[in-house]
Amino acid sequence: MDAWHRPDKEVGKDLVKGTLVAGVAGATAGASIAFRESFLRFQRNKNPYYGFKDSQTMEIDQLWSSTVAGACTGGVLSALARGPKTVPSGTFMFGALAFGGQWILNKANRYRQEKILETIPLESTTAQAKGIHADSREHVGTGLLKVLPVHRTDVDDYEKRLLQKLELIEREQKILEEEVLRRKRIADSEATQEKSV
Repeated sequence: MDAWHRPDKEVGKDLVKGTLVAGVAGATAGASIAFRESFLRFQRNKNPYYGFKDSQTMEIDQLWSSTVAGACTGGVLSALARGPKTVPSGTFMFGALAFGGQWILNKANRYRQEKILETIPLESTTAQAKGIHADSREHVGTGLLKVLPVHRTDVDDYEKRLLQKLELIEREQKILEEEVLRRKRIADSEATQEKSV
């Protein structure tokens, strides 16, 4: 039998080994991304509590989330591959790799943003921004915005509306207090009638 028709046992072993390595690599990448996104979401959920916008903390959140995700993934994989004694080294190595990769990505993104901003003259952006804000203030309550419940009011008109609402609330509160007193009187009278019977 020639080599074409004779099955080689080493080929089968290599095929299984390659498939397992590819599966582990895919699982590692998927787990690392899932860890990173969950840590990133956790970090972003804390921003409103401290009064930050996501854009203000984006780089440090990404750096922290990638580092923690890399460390967790590295610790788990090293424990699975070589036992519990290698967890610290795997955690440190994968955490450092994830930190380095995210740091380089953040620097590249910052560099790209700076290059984009260099092409736009500063005077034109500030003039455009002032024009946009002035125009948007003037157009409130006109055009398509008439359909929306947004319209211009001055301070005096706003205070009048607030006072009207306050008077309405006070009247409703008085009516509710009278109703509570009326029900209390009825309950007291029923209680005294039951005692006398």
